Amino acid sequence: MPLRLLQLADFLSIRRLHGRFASFDVRSLRSATIMARTMLQPFNRMENLTRPDNAPPDFRSPMVTLADVADFARRRFLIIALVCLAMWGLALLYLITAVPTFTAEADLAIESKGSLGDAASVSTTVESQIGIIKSESTARAVIRKLDLAKDPEFIGRKGGVRSKIRSIVRLLGWRKPETEATAEQYALESFKRKLSVKRLGLTYIVDISFDSVEPERAALILNAVVETYIAHQMDAKYKSTLRDETWIKDQLNELSSQASAAQEALRDYYSKRDVAGSANNVEGVARSQSTPQMQGELRELIAAAETSTSAVDNFRRLLRQMEATRQQSLPAFEARLVTEVLPPLTASWPKGRIVLGISTVAGVLLGIAIGMLRDQLDRGIRAGGGGWTELQIARIALVPRVKCGGLCRKLITVLFGLAQKLRMKSVSLGRLVTSKCGLSNSIATDHPRRNIVRTESPIWTITDVPQSRFTESFVEIKLGIDTMSRSGKRNQVIGITSTQPNEGKSTVAAALALLTAHAEARVILVDCNLRNRSLSAALAPAAVFGILDVMTGTTSVSEATWTDSISQLAFLPVGNNPRPIYASAVLASEKLDKLFQTLREGYEYVIVDLPAMTPFADVRAAAHLLDSVILVVESRRASIGVVERALNVCSDINEIILGVALNKVDMKFLKRYEPRS
Repeated sequence: MPLRLLQLADFLSIRRLHGRFASFDVRSLRSATIMARTMLQPFNRMENLTRPDNAPPDFRSPMVTLADVADFARRRFLIIALVCLAMWGLALLYLITAVPTFTAEADLAIESKGSLGDAASVSTTVESQIGIIKSESTARAVIRKLDLAKDPEFIGRKGGVRSKIRSIVRLLGWRKPETEATAEQYALESFKRKLSVKRLGLTYIVDISFDSVEPERAALILNAVVETYIAHQMDAKYKSTLRDETWIKDQLNELSSQASAAQEALRDYYSKRDVAGSANNVEGVARSQSTPQMQGELRELIAAAETSTSAVDNFRRLLRQMEATRQQSLPAFEARLVTEVLPPLTASWPKGRIVLGISTVAGVLLGIAIGMLRDQLDRGIRAGGGGWTELQIARIALVPRVKCGGLCRKLITVLFGLAQKLRMKSVSLGRLVTSKCGLSNSIATDHPRRNIVRTESPIWTITDVPQSRFTESFVEIKLGIDTMSRSGKRNQVIGITSTQPNEGKSTVAAALALLTAHAEARVILVDCNLRNRSLSAALAPAAVFGILDVMTGTTSVSEATWTDSISQLAFLPVGNNPRPIYASAVLASEKLDKLFQTLREGYEYVIVDLPAMTPFADVRAAAHLLDSVILVVESRRASIGVVERALNVCSDINEIILGVALNKVDMKFLKRYEPRS
């Protein structure tokens, strides 16, 4: 409802202003329309912001569709393919130059002679054995046994990068010369990197592997590792058993000596007192020898003998119980090889398939990253729809890039241009003679026909290849102009401009005029690009008179106009007037306004080639002459920021911009010409 009220107010305001300025011309009516729309612009902006479809790009949630991914893959396929090829080249170079590594493997079974208890204790025990295999003592024993501290594979290859760096560092005095201990330390670090030990699942089997550049050496070192581990285990078990036996023997000898000493003391006591050595005679001794001191000594000797004998018996009983308990609770481990260690037949690294697979994935990812970076750096407008949402401007056609004519066309152009120049010079000379001699002016009016030169410009594709995609793009532009005309907007004078120079606007203007002339309409192409007369130099290189001469009254429109003999297209060039001019002042002058009123009366369509919108103000100066403007943007060259700045600079002509013609589009990978929704 608010939108309809605003539209009604807009309509009433325009009608009221039109009634006020009814006595003025069309330019005054257009100014009144722009004034009314300017007054209602804040309300329209508020209404547009309330609609979700018209929300600013910053408030929209970004969505990436499958079509966007496919479009990105098509556009950046060459970059991704080149990066993949480069990565494959690096992978092949690595496979050729890399030193192969051979891996010898062995399975070591750890057997137990006793109950192991729960799974946690088993895992702890096996991991402990793995730690012993990977220990520094085992590694040092193997290194010393095989003399690996002098092997170049473990201390750095001769002539290798590491060896050269170490030599340079030593020469500079940053590191002391290497000793045997230092070499052994380097070998130890390399040995640990090459050795791998892991448990196979929940079994008692330990997988041991060793890497080396030679298969025989890998098997030799792995055998040495296994032998060293088993030897260490046997030595440890033997030393532990020997230590236990020595301690038990010492304790038993000590207890036996004490028992023997107690028995010997008792026997000596009996022999000295002439008493039989039995316990039954103690009372007899006590009665026969009533001395209390003697009775106490006898009892102490008998108690010491019995205690020492009992201690020996208890110690032996305790040893038997401890041995039985240890046999039941603590397992005894024994390690043995499950498979024999043999030299490997094939290298474990590098593997061609794995390296090529990794390089392919890395190439694709790196190519995508580079493509995305190019998209971020290249903010150019593309045919696939990039930037149209931000610009909020209609795209009326895609003009493909076409090749110009060959050598034959260029020769014909040069010869035809020389002939035209000679003819125009003869006409000028005839006029001079006529004026000097006072002859009849019939000679001056009887001038030769001025034909447009057919150069190697791509505009002639309109007539040479009428069924081409280039011609179809201008048919779309022509339909857009006619559609706007049928909707009530007058589109007789159409200006062709661009955001910046060299975007192909002159070619677009000439091709559009040529196509419209082939539709049997009265069309004139006017070159108003006073700063760069490229269109006049291409179509009328021998033109002596032009639009500047018509404005000053030196010549008439008919005398300055060139015509295409096939399509009857009229062309009004700039001419070769050498005097300095101010382009903006000329385009804003009343004389040019009167000239265009004359052209409106004589032709159905007036196609105007204008300068670029930036960095000059010529387009704004010529806005009063135009009914509509077509903006030419070169594909993938003009960035969104440049187009936005150009539209902001020339904001007073935004109302008459018909749309954008995207020029020089590469149609090779483009499958759909309409912007994706």
